[in-house]
Amino acid sequence: MTQFFRVMGEVGESFDMVEQEFLATGGTAVVLTQVRARARATGRELSFPILQAITVEEGLITEVRPFYWDTRAIADACAMPTSTD
Repeated sequence: MTQFFRVMGEVGESFDMVEQEFLATGGTAVVLTQVRARARATGRELSFPILQAITVEEGLITEVRPFYWDTRAIADACAMPTSTD
């Protein structure tokens, strides 16, 4: 989790989890999150859903597997346009 938020802080100027739905059974939780973000490199804003499968053992999060719907849109928003010179 620490690494995820560190990377999001480097890539994103803002990264807000605006809406979340949780489903938990036993040691597994599934979280659907609606994110609003602004890319630091480009200033572009985007909104996208993330689905996360989270494993909890002895009260601690041991694994988070994020699934993004449109990774191309996220990559495009974060990338600076290349020069055609």
